[in-house]
Amino acid sequence: MPRGKKKNKQGAKGDAGESSVAEGESSATVQEQPQDVPSTSQVQDVPSTSEAKPTTVTTKDESGGKKEKETPKEPEPKKEEKEEEDVGLGLGLGGGGKKRPRKKKSLAAQAAAQGAAPAATQAAPVQAAPAQGAPVQAAPVQAAPAAAQPTPAVAPARQPEYRPSEPIPGAVPGPTSPPTDDFPPPGKGRGRGWGASMTASAQQSPPVVFNPPSPAPVQSPPPGFVQRSATGRGRGSSYEPKIAVVGAAPAPTPRPTAVCRYQIPAKVLGGVVPAYKTRVVCNYLEMKIQPLKVYRFDVTITPDRPKKLLPKVFTVAKGIKFPKQVISFDQRKNCYSLNPLWTTSDERCTVHVEILDDNDAKMSFEVSWKKTGVVDLGTIINHMKNHGTSLSTPMEAIQCIDVILQQGTLESYVKAGRQFFKRPRNPIDLSAGLEMWTGLFQSAIFTSRAFINIDVAHKGFPRQQNLVDALVNDFRLNPKMSLDGQRGVELFQQFVKSLRVKANIAGAGTRQREYICNGIVEPPIKMRFQISDANGKPVKEMTVAQYFETEKRCRIRYPELNCMWVGPKDKNIYYPMEMLEIVYGQALNKQLNEKQLSTMVREAATPPSDRLAKIKEVIRDMKYSENPCFKHFKLEIDDKFFQVDAKILEAPKIDIGGGRPVDPRRGAWQANRFLRASSLESWGMVAVDVDPRNCDCGNVIQMVIRLGRQMGMSVNNPAFTKFNVTQHELRSVLMTAQENRLTFMFIIISGRDKDAYHKIKRKAELEVGMLTQCIREMTVSRRMNDQTVRNILLKVNSKLMGVNQALDNRSLPQCLKSGGVMVVGADVTHPSPDQMSVPSIAAVTASIDVKCFVYHIEMSIQTPKNEIIVDFENMMFDQLKIYKSHHNALPKKIFVFRDGVSEGQFAQVMNSELVAVHKAYARHDPSRKVEVLFLLVQKRHHTRFFMGEQNPQNVEPGTVVDTHIVHPKELDFYLVSHQAIKGTARPTRYHAVCNDGNIPSDEVEQLTYYLCHLYSRCTRAVSYPTPTYYAHLACFRAKSLT
Repeated sequence: MPRGKKKNKQGAKGDAGESSVAEGESSATVQEQPQDVPSTSQVQDVPSTSEAKPTTVTTKDESGGKKEKETPKEPEPKKEEKEEEDVGLGLGLGGGGKKRPRKKKSLAAQAAAQGAAPAATQAAPVQAAPAQGAPVQAAPVQAAPAAAQPTPAVAPARQPEYRPSEPIPGAVPGPTSPPTDDFPPPGKGRGRGWGASMTASAQQSPPVVFNPPSPAPVQSPPPGFVQRSATGRGRGSSYEPKIAVVGAAPAPTPRPTAVCRYQIPAKVLGGVVPAYKTRVVCNYLEMKIQPLKVYRFDVTITPDRPKKLLPKVFTVAKGIKFPKQVISFDQRKNCYSLNPLWTTSDERCTVHVEILDDNDAKMSFEVSWKKTGVVDLGTIINHMKNHGTSLSTPMEAIQCIDVILQQGTLESYVKAGRQFFKRPRNPIDLSAGLEMWTGLFQSAIFTSRAFINIDVAHKGFPRQQNLVDALVNDFRLNPKMSLDGQRGVELFQQFVKSLRVKANIAGAGTRQREYICNGIVEPPIKMRFQISDANGKPVKEMTVAQYFETEKRCRIRYPELNCMWVGPKDKNIYYPMEMLEIVYGQALNKQLNEKQLSTMVREAATPPSDRLAKIKEVIRDMKYSENPCFKHFKLEIDDKFFQVDAKILEAPKIDIGGGRPVDPRRGAWQANRFLRASSLESWGMVAVDVDPRNCDCGNVIQMVIRLGRQMGMSVNNPAFTKFNVTQHELRSVLMTAQENRLTFMFIIISGRDKDAYHKIKRKAELEVGMLTQCIREMTVSRRMNDQTVRNILLKVNSKLMGVNQALDNRSLPQCLKSGGVMVVGADVTHPSPDQMSVPSIAAVTASIDVKCFVYHIEMSIQTPKNEIIVDFENMMFDQLKIYKSHHNALPKKIFVFRDGVSEGQFAQVMNSELVAVHKAYARHDPSRKVEVLFLLVQKRHHTRFFMGEQNPQNVEPGTVVDTHIVHPKELDFYLVSHQAIKGTARPTRYHAVCNDGNIPSDEVEQLTYYLCHLYSRCTRAVSYPTPTYYAHLACFRAKSLT
C-alpha cells in the first residue's frame, strides 16, 4: 500500500471524548425478567430529589491525593451479574442520561471546525496525519456559603448545574414544619437540591470525520472528587448560584482492604412470624466434588492478538506438547490439570505453533506454561462442612471449578462476560442492525451443599452482513448519496461505533483483514490524498475512488457514499462501506435503545414453565452427567432440578384511611382514597408540541378534578391552561405561570420527540422550579380512563407531600413497633459500558416518619464504576440531622438496605459504609451507639423459583427461601415479594452483614416483605424494599437531568 498524505483543505476531527469499550458483561444482556409494577406507560414522571431548587454545589476530594501501594494479585472474586436495568416501568426511566442536542451542522461546517489529522500509517487505502489535540481540564470547585459571590475556577469553562425541584413520591426534602406524630403536613417542607460542576473532557483529533448532530457529552468530574447535595431554597423561589474556588477537601475514610475488620453475624432463629410452609423447584443441579489436588498453570500466548484465535492456539499447542493430558483452560490466562504437565525442574514449558487465520494465512505463536501452584478442592468441602463465613470463601478453588464446568461444553458458544450465546436458527430482529441470540449462564454455588446454577440469557448481536446492506435494510438510508443530512444517520453512526468489520484489502480478492470502526468520513470521490514513494516523497495525487480503480482494479459502486474510518485511532485507514462486512458473533458493550429493549423484554419474558423447559433443553444439550471432562475431575452432577423448602409470609394489612384497612391479594389491592390527601389548588395544564385535535385536554381536566375529589384531594379548577405550546415557548410559559403563583403543572408531551420528557424536566426543574406531571400524548388520545387517572394521581399526591398508604398498626413488624427507627435505602447507578467519562451517581434515602412512608433524599456524584459510596458518612450525617429535626431526637435503630453489592464486595462495604453509619451517628451523639441492621440487597443473580415443571404460575408473593441454597449460619434469604405481571418472577436476595439488635431471622424477613408494600406509585407490592427503590429511581432521575 503506498504511503500518502491527505490533501484536503478541511481539517480532521472525530467524535470528541470517544471512550474505549469496557470489559465485562454487556449491559445489553437481558434476562427473562418480569415487570413487578403495572405498566403505566402513560405516566412519564420519575421521582426527583427535592421539591425546590438547590443553591450550591460542593466537591470533595475522594482520593485525598494519596496513592495506594500495589498488593499481590488475588483470584478475582465473583461479581454480581450485570443485567439490563429495569427501564422505567412506564415512568420515563430510560437507560443512560439524556444529553442536550446540538444544532445540526452541515458536513462542510463540521469539517471546518475540525483539527489536523494524525500521523500516516500503512496497511490502508488512505492515510493521513492529524496532530493530537490537548485535553482541556477545569479546576475543581467547592460550594461557598450562601453569601459568597461566584468565582469561576476557569473562566472559559461553563459549569452546568443540576437543580431538580420535584420530590420523589413519598420523599421529603428538608424540613420547615414542626414534627408531627405520624406524617409531615402535605404541601409543606423546603427542598434540598444537588448540583454538579463538570470539567471539560479531553478532546481527540481524529481525521476528517462526518459527525451528524449528536447530543453533547455529559462530562464527568475529575477523578477523586465527589459532588454532594446541598440545602436548597423553597419551591418557587428564585435561584442564585453561589460558587467559590476552594482548596481540596479533607481525605475521606481510607479505602478498605481485602481483610474485613468485622464479622458477619450469625442467624438468630425465630419462629414467631406466621407462615405457610411449602416446597419450590429452583434452577439448581446438585453437584458432588472430591478433595482433589489440581495443578494450576499460567498460560502466556505471544502475540496475544487476535483474542478470538487464542483458544484455537492453545488447543493446537496442547495437542503438540501434552496430547494425552486433560486440561481445562479459561481461554484467557489460567489452565488446570490433575497431573503435572512435566516432571522436570524447569519452571516453564514453551512451544511454537502455526495456525491458519480466517483468511487461510499462516500465523505464528509462542505458547508458554508456567507452574503457579496447586489448588486444593478440599478447601471447598471444609468450607461447606464448617459453615465458613462469606468473607473468606475459597475463591481459588471455586474459580477452578468454574473453569472445569466451562471446559468441553461451550466451545461452540460465543462468550460474553460470564454468559455464553449461540445464534438460533430464526433469531428475533431487534431493529437497527441487531438480532437476539439465546444463551446460558452457569455458575458453581457452594452453601451447605454444592450446586450448579443454570439459567437462560438473551443478548443483542449485530447481524452478519455487508455494511451497505445494513445501511439500506436496517436503517433505511440511501447509499447513492452522502449520509450528510439523511434522516436516521445518527442511529447508524451509533451502530457502527466500535463495530468490528472485515475489509477486502484487494478490492475483489478473497483475503480479508479485521478492523474496528471509528466513524464516518468523506465519500471516496471527494477524499484526495498524495501517494508517496519509499523515501516519503509525494509522487502523485488522487481520490480514494481513483486509487481503488487504478491500483486495485476495483470500481466503486457507491462513489457518493461516505467511507468508513477503521483501525487504530492514530492512523487514517479508510474503506468504502461496500467493501466492509460485519463480523459474526461479536458481543457489543452498548446500551440498547428503547425499541430494541422493549422488543427483547417482550420476547424474553416467558411463563415459568416455558423458562424451565428452556433450561432443561440447555441441560440436555450440555450433557452434564456424561461430560468426560467432568468425570476426569471427579465431578458428579445430578440431572434433576433441586427442590427446596420454602414458606409464604402473610401479607400486611394496608391502611388507606376511613378506619377500614385492606388486605392485598396476590400482591395487589384496591384503593379508592388516600390516607392523607393533598391539595391541588393552584395548578394548570399545558400541551407541548401535540395535535389539539387528537387530545381532549378538557376531558383530562374534568377527570382529574372528579377523581381527585373522589380520592379525598381538595382540587380547584385549573388557574392556567394552554394547549398549543411549543418546546421553544415552554420556559416562558412556565415562568408566566409561576408569576401567577401556580405551584403545579400537568404537561402533555408529544411522542415524536424522544427527548421531550427530559427537555421539559430540565426546563421546569433546573430553570423555573415548578413541580410537573408529564402525560404522553398517546395516553391522552387512546388510554385515558379512570384507572389511568388514578395512577397519575398516586404520583401527584405524593409530589404534593400527601400520603397514599401505610402499614396498618396491627401489621407493624415487632422491630418497628417500639419506634425510633430510621429505614435507609442506598444505591449507586453506573453509566453504560460505552460511557466511560460519565460519573456514577449515589443516592441515600431515609425515612423521617413513624410508618416509613416519607423519605428524604441525599445524593452525590463520584468517579465512574465505583460501587462503594465514598461520601456515605456525610450523607448519613445529614440524614440523621433531618430525622432529628422532625422527631427532636436521633433514631434508636437504623435499618439499612444497600442495593447493588456483589459477594466479593462484602468486606469493602463493611469496612467503609457500615463504619460510616456509626461514625455519622457518633458525630451527633458520641456517648451512645446506635443499633444497626445492615442488609445487602442483590437483584442481579440467576436464581429462579418454580411451582413445578408443568405449572405456568409464578410462586406466591411473600415466598421466602432461607435453607439449603443460602448460607446455613448467616442471615441470608431469597424473597419473592411481588406478583410478576409478565415472565418469571425474579427473587431478591438479602444478606445481613450487621445485626446489632439480634433481630430474629423471620422478623427481618417480615420487615423486608412489608416494606415492599409502601411504594407510592402503585397499589401493588414491588420486588424489593421501597427505600431502596426510591434510591434507585433518584439515581436515574439525576442521570435524566444531566
